[in-house]
Amino acid sequence: MKRPRKMTATRRDLGVGDTGQDVVKVQKSLGFPPNACDGIYGSVTEAGVQGFQAAWGLTPDGAVGAATWDALDTLDARMRHGDPGLDDALIQQIAQLASNSALARYSWEDRGMTPAGYTQGMALCFALAIRSLEAENPAALIVAQADTHRPDTDALSWYADEMRDMGWDNSRDGVDTLRHLWCLLIGLGPRESSGNHWEGRDMSASNTSADTAEAGLFQTSWNIRSCATDEMELLFDTYMNDPQGFQSQFNVETSPTTSNLDNYGGSEGTTYQWLSKFCPAFHVFVTAIGLRRLRQHWGPINRQEVELLEEADDLLKQVEVMIAGYEPTPKPPPEDVATVSIEISSTGPVEVIVNGNPLAGS
Repeated sequence: MKRPRKMTATRRDLGVGDTGQDVVKVQKSLGFPPNACDGIYGSVTEAGVQGFQAAWGLTPDGAVGAATWDALDTLDARMRHGDPGLDDALIQQIAQLASNSALARYSWEDRGMTPAGYTQGMALCFALAIRSLEAENPAALIVAQADTHRPDTDALSWYADEMRDMGWDNSRDGVDTLRHLWCLLIGLGPRESSGNHWEGRDMSASNTSADTAEAGLFQTSWNIRSCATDEMELLFDTYMNDPQGFQSQFNVETSPTTSNLDNYGGSEGTTYQWLSKFCPAFHVFVTAIGLRRLRQHWGPINRQEVELLEEADDLLKQVEVMIAGYEPTPKPPPEDVATVSIEISSTGPVEVIVNGNPLAGS
Protein backbone atom coordinates (compact mmCIF):
# COMPACT_ATOMS: atom_id res chain seq x y z
CA MET A 1 0.00 0.00 0.00
CA LYS A 2 1.41 3.36 -1.01
CA ARG A 3 1.73 6.03 1.65
CA PRO A 4 0.07 9.35 0.82
CA ARG A 5 2.55 12.05 -0.15
CA LYS A 6 3.23 14.73 2.45
CA MET A 7 1.79 18.01 1.19
CA THR A 8 3.61 21.28 1.86
CA ALA A 9 1.27 24.12 2.71
CA THR A 10 1.55 27.06 0.35
CA ARG A 11 2.31 30.27 2.21
CA ARG A 12 0.39 33.34 1.19
CA ASP A 13 2.00 36.36 -0.39
CA LEU A 14 2.29 39.24 2.06
CA GLY A 15 2.30 43.00 1.70
CA VAL A 16 1.35 46.23 3.42
CA GLY A 17 -1.93 45.92 5.31
CA ASP A 18 -1.68 42.19 6.01
CA THR A 19 -1.76 40.90 9.58
CA GLY A 20 -1.26 37.57 11.29
CA GLN A 21 1.28 35.06 12.55
CA ASP A 22 2.92 34.75 9.14
CA VAL A 23 3.71 38.46 9.36
CA VAL A 24 5.23 37.84 12.80
CA LYS A 25 7.30 35.09 11.19
CA VAL A 26 8.68 37.55 8.62
CA GLN A 27 9.43 40.16 11.28
CA LYS A 28 11.31 37.62 13.40
CA SER A 29 13.29 36.42 10.39
CA LEU A 30 14.29 40.02 9.67
CA GLY A 31 15.77 40.19 13.18
CA PHE A 32 13.29 42.72 14.58
CA PRO A 33 13.23 42.99 18.40
CA PRO A 34 10.17 41.48 20.14
CA ASN A 35 8.39 44.84 20.49
CA ALA A 36 8.51 45.27 16.69
CA CYS A 37 7.14 41.77 15.94
CA ASP A 38 3.51 42.86 16.18
CA GLY A 39 2.06 40.93 13.23
CA ILE A 40 1.15 44.11 11.36
CA TYR A 41 2.69 44.56 7.90
CA GLY A 42 3.29 48.30 8.03
CA SER A 43 5.90 50.66 6.61
CA VAL A 44 8.72 49.40 8.85
CA THR A 45 8.14 45.77 7.86
CA GLU A 46 7.92 46.80 4.20
CA ALA A 47 11.24 48.68 4.52
CA GLY A 48 12.79 45.68 6.26
CA VAL A 49 11.70 43.37 3.45
CA GLN A 50 12.96 45.79 0.80
CA GLY A 51 16.34 46.09 2.52
CA PHE A 52 16.59 42.31 2.82
CA GLN A 53 15.62 41.79 -0.81
CA ALA A 54 18.19 44.31 -2.04
CA ALA A 55 20.90 42.60 0.03
CA TRP A 56 19.97 39.12 -1.18
CA GLY A 57 19.77 39.93 -4.89
CA LEU A 58 15.96 39.97 -5.13
CA THR A 59 13.68 42.60 -6.62
CA PRO A 60 13.15 45.07 -3.73
CA ASP A 61 9.39 45.43 -4.07
CA GLY A 62 8.69 45.14 -0.35
CA ALA A 63 6.30 42.21 -0.76
CA VAL A 64 6.90 38.66 0.41
CA GLY A 65 6.36 36.16 -2.40
CA ALA A 66 7.78 32.71 -3.05
CA ALA A 67 11.36 33.86 -3.76
CA THR A 68 11.49 36.03 -0.65
CA TRP A 69 10.03 33.25 1.49
CA ASP A 70 12.77 30.93 0.20
CA ALA A 71 15.48 33.48 1.02
CA LEU A 72 14.06 34.03 4.51
CA ASP A 73 14.01 30.25 5.01
CA THR A 74 17.70 30.13 4.08
CA LEU A 75 18.48 32.90 6.55
CA ASP A 76 16.47 31.15 9.27
CA ALA A 77 18.39 27.92 8.68
CA ARG A 78 21.73 29.71 8.94
CA MET A 79 20.66 31.32 12.21
CA ARG A 80 19.27 28.07 13.58
CA HIS A 81 22.40 26.07 12.84
CA GLY A 82 24.86 28.88 13.59
CA ASP A 83 27.31 29.17 16.44
CA PRO A 84 27.77 32.49 18.28
CA GLY A 85 31.25 31.39 19.36
CA LEU A 86 30.46 31.46 23.09
CA ASP A 87 28.63 29.00 25.33
CA ASP A 88 24.99 30.00 26.01
CA ALA A 89 25.53 30.10 29.77
CA LEU A 90 28.59 32.33 29.36
CA ILE A 91 26.63 34.67 27.09
CA GLN A 92 23.98 35.04 29.79
CA GLN A 93 26.57 35.69 32.49
CA ILE A 94 28.42 38.34 30.49
CA ALA A 95 25.17 40.04 29.44
CA GLN A 96 24.09 40.21 33.10
CA LEU A 97 27.49 41.54 34.17
CA ALA A 98 27.30 44.26 31.52
CA SER A 99 23.73 45.21 32.45
CA ASN A 100 24.75 45.77 36.07
CA SER A 101 27.93 47.69 35.25
CA ALA A 102 28.62 51.38 35.79
CA LEU A 103 29.20 51.65 32.04
CA ALA A 104 25.58 50.71 31.32
CA ARG A 105 24.44 53.70 33.41
CA TYR A 106 26.92 56.21 31.97
CA SER A 107 25.55 59.29 30.23
CA TRP A 108 27.76 60.02 27.22
CA GLU A 109 28.58 63.62 26.40
CA ASP A 110 25.95 65.11 24.05
CA ARG A 111 24.41 61.63 23.58
CA GLY A 112 23.03 60.49 26.92
CA MET A 113 22.69 56.83 27.83
CA THR A 114 22.96 54.15 25.17
CA PRO A 115 20.44 51.30 24.86
CA ALA A 116 21.05 48.58 27.46
CA GLY A 117 21.80 46.16 24.65
CA TYR A 118 24.80 48.18 23.48
CA THR A 119 26.82 47.53 26.62
CA GLN A 120 25.81 43.86 26.62
CA GLY A 121 26.68 43.36 22.97
CA MET A 122 30.03 45.12 23.14
CA ALA A 123 31.06 43.07 26.19
CA LEU A 124 30.11 39.87 24.35
CA CYS A 125 32.04 40.91 21.25
CA PHE A 126 35.09 41.52 23.42
CA ALA A 127 34.75 38.03 24.87
CA LEU A 128 34.54 36.62 21.36
CA ALA A 129 37.60 38.68 20.35
CA ILE A 130 39.56 37.08 23.21
CA ARG A 131 38.52 33.62 22.05
CA SER A 132 39.52 34.55 18.49
CA LEU A 133 42.89 35.82 19.70
CA GLU A 134 43.48 32.55 21.54
CA ALA A 135 42.77 30.74 18.26
CA GLU A 136 45.16 33.10 16.40
CA ASN A 137 42.39 34.29 14.10
CA PRO A 138 43.89 36.69 11.49
CA ALA A 139 41.47 39.51 12.30
CA ALA A 140 42.12 39.20 16.04
CA LEU A 141 45.87 39.31 15.51
CA ILE A 142 45.50 42.63 13.70
CA VAL A 143 43.33 44.30 16.33
CA ALA A 144 45.46 43.05 19.26
CA GLN A 145 48.74 44.20 17.68
CA ALA A 146 50.89 46.61 19.68
CA ASP A 147 50.76 50.33 18.85
CA THR A 148 52.29 50.69 15.38
CA HIS A 149 53.30 54.34 15.99
CA ARG A 150 51.54 55.31 12.76
CA PRO A 151 49.03 57.98 13.79
CA ASP A 152 47.90 58.53 10.19
CA THR A 153 46.46 55.00 10.04
CA ASP A 154 46.36 53.50 13.54
CA ALA A 155 43.76 54.86 15.98
CA LEU A 156 45.80 53.62 18.95
CA SER A 157 48.72 55.75 17.77
CA TRP A 158 46.38 58.68 17.15
CA TYR A 159 45.05 58.38 20.72
CA ALA A 160 48.42 57.50 22.27
CA ASP A 161 48.62 60.57 24.52
CA GLU A 162 45.08 60.13 25.82
CA MET A 163 45.64 56.44 26.50
CA ARG A 164 48.94 57.16 28.22
CA ASP A 165 47.10 59.58 30.50
CA MET A 166 44.68 56.75 31.30
CA GLY A 167 47.61 54.52 32.23
CA TRP A 168 46.86 52.18 29.33
CA ASP A 169 49.95 50.49 27.89
CA ASN A 170 49.72 49.39 24.25
CA SER A 171 53.39 48.53 23.75
CA ARG A 172 52.81 44.76 23.47
CA ASP A 173 50.66 42.49 21.34
CA GLY A 174 47.90 40.83 23.32
CA VAL A 175 44.77 41.14 25.36
CA ASP A 176 45.66 44.44 27.10
CA THR A 177 46.01 46.23 23.78
CA LEU A 178 42.86 44.50 22.56
CA ARG A 179 40.97 45.73 25.60
CA HIS A 180 42.10 49.33 25.12
CA LEU A 181 41.02 49.25 21.48
CA TRP A 182 37.64 47.95 22.66
CA CYS A 183 37.35 50.90 25.04
CA LEU A 184 37.84 53.17 22.02
CA LEU A 185 35.22 51.22 20.08
CA ILE A 186 32.76 51.49 22.96
CA GLY A 187 33.24 55.26 23.00
CA LEU A 188 32.83 55.55 19.22
CA GLY A 189 29.38 53.93 19.12
CA PRO A 190 27.53 56.70 20.99
CA ARG A 191 29.05 59.32 18.68
CA GLU A 192 28.09 57.51 15.46
CA SER A 193 24.80 55.77 16.21
CA SER A 194 23.85 56.45 19.85
CA GLY A 195 24.44 52.72 20.31
CA ASN A 196 21.66 51.55 17.96
CA HIS A 197 22.90 48.75 15.67
CA TRP A 198 19.98 49.35 13.27
CA GLU A 199 21.32 52.79 12.34
CA GLY A 200 21.35 53.42 8.59
CA ARG A 201 23.38 55.97 6.72
CA ASP A 202 23.47 59.65 7.61
CA MET A 203 20.54 60.93 5.55
CA SER A 204 22.18 64.33 5.17
CA ALA A 205 25.21 62.76 3.46
CA SER A 206 25.50 62.16 -0.27
CA ASN A 207 27.45 58.90 -0.09
CA THR A 208 24.80 56.51 -1.43
CA SER A 209 26.80 54.03 -3.52
CA ALA A 210 26.91 50.43 -2.31
CA ASP A 211 30.47 50.78 -1.03
CA THR A 212 30.24 54.27 0.50
CA ALA A 213 26.81 54.20 2.20
CA GLU A 214 27.26 54.11 5.97
CA ALA A 215 25.61 51.48 8.14
CA GLY A 216 25.53 50.07 11.64
CA LEU A 217 26.82 50.97 15.08
CA PHE A 218 29.92 52.78 13.86
CA GLN A 219 28.68 54.03 10.47
CA THR A 220 31.46 52.10 8.75
CA SER A 221 31.08 51.70 4.98
CA TRP A 222 32.30 48.76 2.92
CA ASN A 223 35.11 50.66 1.21
CA ILE A 224 36.93 50.11 4.53
CA ARG A 225 37.84 46.64 3.23
CA SER A 226 40.68 48.10 1.17
CA CYS A 227 42.80 48.38 4.34
CA ALA A 228 42.78 44.60 4.96
CA THR A 229 41.11 42.95 1.99
CA ASP A 230 41.74 39.29 2.85
CA GLU A 231 40.66 39.59 6.48
CA MET A 232 37.59 41.69 5.63
CA GLU A 233 36.42 39.31 2.91
CA LEU A 234 36.92 36.36 5.27
CA LEU A 235 34.78 38.08 7.91
CA PHE A 236 32.11 38.84 5.31
CA ASP A 237 31.95 35.25 4.05
CA THR A 238 32.03 33.80 7.57
CA TYR A 239 29.19 35.91 8.89
CA MET A 240 27.05 35.59 5.76
CA ASN A 241 27.17 31.82 6.21
CA ASP A 242 26.67 32.05 9.97
CA PRO A 243 25.08 35.40 10.88
CA GLN A 244 24.95 34.74 14.61
CA GLY A 245 26.18 38.05 16.00
CA PHE A 246 24.61 38.65 19.45
CA GLN A 247 21.60 40.18 17.75
CA SER A 248 19.19 39.47 20.60
CA GLN A 249 21.47 41.24 23.09
CA PHE A 250 22.12 44.27 20.87
CA ASN A 251 18.36 44.44 20.22
CA VAL A 252 17.53 45.32 23.85
CA GLU A 253 15.90 48.78 23.93
CA THR A 254 16.31 49.31 20.17
CA SER A 255 13.90 49.39 17.24
CA PRO A 256 14.51 49.96 13.52
CA THR A 257 12.85 52.71 11.51
CA THR A 258 11.99 52.82 7.82
CA SER A 259 15.04 54.97 7.06
CA ASN A 260 17.34 52.65 9.05
CA LEU A 261 16.42 49.62 6.97
CA ASP A 262 17.17 50.94 3.50
CA ASN A 263 20.27 49.51 1.82
CA TYR A 264 21.83 51.38 -1.08
CA GLY A 265 23.38 50.24 -4.33
CA GLY A 266 23.22 46.79 -5.84
CA SER A 267 26.37 44.81 -5.10
CA GLU A 268 28.37 43.24 -2.26
CA GLY A 269 28.37 46.61 -0.52
CA THR A 270 24.56 46.47 -0.36
CA THR A 271 24.74 43.09 1.34
CA TYR A 272 27.38 44.49 3.69
CA GLN A 273 25.00 47.25 4.81
CA TRP A 274 22.29 44.72 5.61
CA LEU A 275 24.69 42.35 7.39
CA SER A 276 26.14 45.19 9.49
CA LYS A 277 22.70 45.90 10.92
CA PHE A 278 21.39 42.32 11.11
CA CYS A 279 24.61 40.87 12.58
CA PRO A 280 26.20 43.47 14.88
CA ALA A 281 29.27 41.36 15.78
CA PHE A 282 30.31 41.38 12.12
CA HIS A 283 30.20 45.17 12.04
CA VAL A 284 32.13 45.42 15.32
CA PHE A 285 35.01 43.30 14.02
CA VAL A 286 35.13 45.09 10.66
CA THR A 287 35.36 48.42 12.49
CA ALA A 288 38.00 47.11 14.91
CA ILE A 289 40.26 46.20 11.98
CA GLY A 290 39.58 49.54 10.34
CA LEU A 291 40.60 51.45 13.46
CA ARG A 292 44.02 49.79 13.30
CA ARG A 293 44.51 50.24 9.56
CA LEU A 294 42.46 53.25 8.36
CA ARG A 295 41.51 55.41 11.33
CA GLN A 296 40.69 58.47 9.17
CA HIS A 297 37.45 56.70 8.12
CA TRP A 298 35.56 58.18 11.13
CA GLY A 299 35.02 61.87 11.83
CA PRO A 300 34.70 61.51 15.63
CA ILE A 301 38.03 59.66 15.68
CA ASN A 302 39.73 62.29 13.53
CA ARG A 303 38.42 65.06 15.78
CA GLN A 304 39.31 63.03 18.90
CA GLU A 305 35.77 63.39 20.21
CA VAL A 306 35.55 59.82 21.54
CA GLU A 307 35.41 59.49 25.33
CA LEU A 308 37.75 56.95 26.93
CA LEU A 309 36.29 55.60 30.16
CA GLU A 310 37.70 53.71 33.13
CA GLU A 311 34.22 52.22 33.44
CA ALA A 312 34.69 50.51 30.06
CA ASP A 313 38.13 49.18 30.99
CA ASP A 314 36.83 47.90 34.34
CA LEU A 315 33.94 46.02 32.71
CA LEU A 316 36.18 44.42 30.11
CA LYS A 317 38.67 43.33 32.77
CA GLN A 318 35.81 41.56 34.53
CA VAL A 319 34.89 39.87 31.26
CA GLU A 320 38.47 38.60 30.99
CA VAL A 321 38.27 37.11 34.49
CA MET A 322 34.91 35.52 33.72
CA ILE A 323 36.25 33.88 30.56
CA ALA A 324 39.39 32.61 32.27
CA GLY A 325 37.39 30.89 35.01
CA TYR A 326 34.55 29.59 32.88
CA GLU A 327 34.03 25.85 32.39
CA PRO A 328 31.94 25.18 29.27
CA THR A 329 28.96 22.88 29.59
CA PRO A 330 29.50 19.60 27.68
CA LYS A 331 27.23 19.43 24.66
CA PRO A 332 24.75 16.53 24.65
CA PRO A 333 25.06 13.94 21.87
CA PRO A 334 22.88 14.48 18.79
CA GLU A 335 19.33 13.24 19.26
CA ASP A 336 19.56 10.73 16.41
CA VAL A 337 22.68 9.04 17.82
CA ALA A 338 22.14 6.33 20.41
CA THR A 339 24.54 6.15 23.36
CA VAL A 340 25.28 2.56 24.40
CA SER A 341 27.25 1.59 27.49
CA ILE A 342 28.82 -1.92 27.44
CA GLU A 343 30.55 -3.66 30.33
CA ILE A 344 32.48 -6.87 29.60
CA SER A 345 33.38 -9.18 32.46
CA SER A 346 34.69 -12.14 30.42
CA THR A 347 38.39 -12.97 30.80
CA GLY A 348 38.65 -14.79 27.47
CA PRO A 349 38.59 -13.54 23.87
CA VAL A 350 35.53 -11.40 23.10
CA GLU A 351 33.94 -10.50 19.76
CA VAL A 352 31.57 -7.54 19.69
CA ILE A 353 28.98 -7.46 16.92
CA VAL A 354 27.36 -4.10 16.09
CA ASN A 355 24.45 -4.16 13.64
CA GLY A 356 25.69 -7.48 12.32
CA ASN A 357 29.30 -6.31 11.86
CA PRO A 358 32.27 -7.21 14.07
CA LEU A 359 33.68 -4.18 15.90
CA ALA A 360 37.32 -3.57 14.97
CA GLY A 361 39.78 -4.33 17.77
CA SER A 362 37.33 -6.46 19.73
